[in-house]
Amino acid sequence: MHARPDPTAPRGLLASLLAAVASVPLSLILAAVGQGIGSIIGGGGWIGLCVPWERPVWALVNQPVLNFAALPRASGYWLGSTIAPMLAAVVLMPLSLRLRTLTGQLMAVQFAWTSSVIGVLWQAGLDPEHAHLTRWLEFRGLPAGLRFVPAALVGVAVVPVALRLLATARITRQLLRRRHRLGLVLVHLVPVPLAWAMLSTVLRGRLAVEAAVVVMVPLAVVVAVAWTGYPALLTHRVAPVQTSGVLRLLLVLAVAWAALWLAGRPLAAGQRAAAVQWAMAGSFNNVRPWMEPALAPWLEHETTLSAPPG
Repeated sequence: MHARPDPTAPRGLLASLLAAVASVPLSLILAAVGQGIGSIIGGGGWIGLCVPWERPVWALVNQPVLNFAALPRASGYWLGSTIAPMLAAVVLMPLSLRLRTLTGQLMAVQFAWTSSVIGVLWQAGLDPEHAHLTRWLEFRGLPAGLRFVPAALVGVAVVPVALRLLATARITRQLLRRRHRLGLVLVHLVPVPLAWAMLSTVLRGRLAVEAAVVVMVPLAVVVAVAWTGYPALLTHRVAPVQTSGVLRLLLVLAVAWAALWLAGRPLAAGQRAAAVQWAMAGSFNNVRPWMEPALAPWLEHETTLSAPPG
């Protein structure tokens, strides 16, 4: 009997779980990359990454001037961590429409979902008073309440994500009843973001209330889509989950979590977090006291050469 591309079968559930677990660090790293690229656009120098597990992400940056953060050209520095994962979530669904394997479809769904829920909303809501978007609004003299705009945008962006997940189930199930649709979004989309929120809460020692509130928006939207939505069938054949696809997901998962471990794991010495740094910090930089950057090998060599004889 041939395997079928069924996301509710054990292999489909396994592939979706692995894709979701791999997408968490990828979405957070993407947010930090967005800030780094925004910094370069504004004239800064991107020198590293810090992706803490219980704080907003940071790109380590050499600032061209002392008051760089307050200048209009620093908008990319403040907004890049929101724009990059939001853009990924929006463009990934149409770009991935014709992927030929169920594994690929599930990876696209999970990455778009985690980029929206974790990359855009959760990590920013961990420190609402000093989050990147909040600081940009302060510098531009705009109302602080505008920081909730991304939650509304994410609510729109996750509609095609939920519909795509439901469409994968219609490959083998022509009649997709409401209980099946609700079960799909609850089983595939809820567990991993919930687990990450719980981990962040344990590390912080308290619940990030604003983060929890804004994350409820996309969760409510996907449940509403499952309650009312009935997507069309995919217009092309999709191959079932194969062992090779699961192994590739495991490889992506291992690399992504290794990067997250190096660039943001909690450290034992107080409320500190790991970071990575690949260029020397200048006179004006945003490296915070709670960050503990691991220097790239070439920086360690350069530091050794420049150190005075002792």
